[in-house]
Amino acid sequence: MSEFRKFIVYFKPVSGGYVYRAPNTWLFGSRRHFLVTEAQKAAIVAIVSSTVGPVLWTTGATWIALSALLGTAFSLWTYSGGYYGPIPAGISLMTSMMLSIYPAFVLSRQLLLRRLRPILATLPPTSERITSLEERQAIQAVPPAPISPTRRRIVRVAAVVAMAAALGAMISRAIDTYQPTRSGLLTLYLANTNVSGILNILTIVAFGFVFVTFGRNSSQA
Repeated sequence: MSEFRKFIVYFKPVSGGYVYRAPNTWLFGSRRHFLVTEAQKAAIVAIVSSTVGPVLWTTGATWIALSALLGTAFSLWTYSGGYYGPIPAGISLMTSMMLSIYPAFVLSRQLLLRRLRPILATLPPTSERITSLEERQAIQAVPPAPISPTRRRIVRVAAVVAMAAALGAMISRAIDTYQPTRSGLLTLYLANTNVSGILNILTIVAFGFVFVTFGRNSSQA
């Protein structure tokens, strides 16, 4: 169950079986609760376990696609309004990424619900509820799943690539604004004293933390 603790698989033991809280279509709001037997519980877990991969791929692909579409639309809109340069482009990118997160999760949730729908249609509803406190306690009681060395290496390589890309973007802007009368460090500073520069610095810090964290955990394993 540790692999699924982030994927809404919560069961509360009660007389006659378990209470299962089905995932919400829109991520927020009330959820339906059902009474399930041991066999039905196993069937739900099997469905969710086989859907984890497709859900992750759907979320990632949808997020990237929507971010690209919205980012392009926002960029064209800012250009048509006479706003040019890296600052409007950076704001457009960040806005499109933030706006795309929710629909990406909603779409992937539809995939999970579509696979759960046949079994949910056979389950009797119950007045029993799983509270938020019980849910948090159940999640905390599940030990974290171990991360394989291969996955750690992939994450560390991805972190290095992200940091290199962000640093490259900062250097590229510095080269575009370089003047012989300025030092290289001053040019790098002046070229990145904007929103895009701040975002790149935050990216480097964030992925640097990921790189160090996964390296430390690997050495402790």
